Amino acid sequence: MESVVDKSEIIVQYSGPVQIIKFNRPHKKNALNSEAYYILRKALQDAAENDDIKITFVTGVGDYFSSGNDFSQSPKVDEDIDITIRNRISSVREFLRCLIDHPKILIALVNGPAIGIAVTMLPLFDLVYALETATFKTPFSSLGITAEGCSTYTFSRCLGKSLAAKMLYFNYTMSAKEAKDCGFVADIITNKDLPQFMDEIQTFGELPLKALVYTKEMSRSHDLKSLHYANSIEAEKLVERFQSEDFMNAMLKLRERKITGRSKL
Repeated sequence: MESVVDKSEIIVQYSGPVQIIKFNRPHKKNALNSEAYYILRKALQDAAENDDIKITFVTGVGDYFSSGNDFSQSPKVDEDIDITIRNRISSVREFLRCLIDHPKILIALVNGPAIGIAVTMLPLFDLVYALETATFKTPFSSLGITAEGCSTYTFSRCLGKSLAAKMLYFNYTMSAKEAKDCGFVADIITNKDLPQFMDEIQTFGELPLKALVYTKEMSRSHDLKSLHYANSIEAEKLVERFQSEDFMNAMLKLRERKITGRSKL
């Protein structure tokens, strides 16, 4: 039996032992705002506490997986900018903590372009798949900001030192094929194979819960301290970077490109 909770920014579905989360802002390329992060945290917490749920499956609605953080949210005139930025970064940090500590199996299907935190969150999943249209880009330096999503710890381990440097420092766009070749994703799924793929996800949910949870707990235990440390120091650096002249100038240039029809980072 399938149930659906549609929270606008995020759709949460339940199909037997599988919780399905969908980024649902296709008009914004599934950019994540504060409300989306709150819903995501709540959904992950619900799955963690529900003994009937063994798998959480995440994907996007439309052509994009997610374009990352929503930079179109401007502070209100009477808001303290430092407090506003800290609150927004805190919502991201808490979401990442939920991913790091999540006891159940996390699976992602990257159904199109993934940008920023939509890429850096992926090493915190247990399994990642991609459609052929998926691309992976972390344009932090072009925005004048620093890396997030624990990527300062995970990327060199997932991608190797050189590819991690290209991604984190030099805004390199990785293709689905490259992602599979280096092990960042487990496999590339074609559109015609999607129904069979989703059936396979359901079969994963038939496995004994404690066998899955205990094995994940032991596997993740070696990295927990380092992941939480990376999450914390990345957040602190971002507080400074989001108030920097570099970031302000990058946002001005981005708006100019959008006006002229060239929104590429």
